[in-house]
Amino acid sequence: MFQFLAISTGLSLALLLGATEWERRAIVARRLGPNGRAILTALAISAIGSLGVVVTAGVSGGWIFLLHLLGASILYHGVMGVFLVHGLQEVSARTFGYGES
Repeated sequence: MFQFLAISTGLSLALLLGATEWERRAIVARRLGPNGRAILTALAISAIGSLGVVVTAGVSGGWIFLLHLLGASILYHGVMGVFLVHGLQEVSARTFGYGES
């Protein structure tokens, strides 16, 4: 079970960091097209995929394990969303010169 959870978390992390890099490159190149769609789509895909992982782990480990994983998944996606979007906002501010005197 641990290997399954580690692989699914690694895939989620790769998806989120890949989308963040895609957004960062668009910001640095001053393209106005993406506007956060890649990171939002990646977060949605990761969250929906994690529900499948939670259900699979719940069937294997029981209801208590399911509830723990559900809480951990919500916390993980919330923290990742906040940190990644905050980082992209800092890149945008540096790129477009906001906050300079």
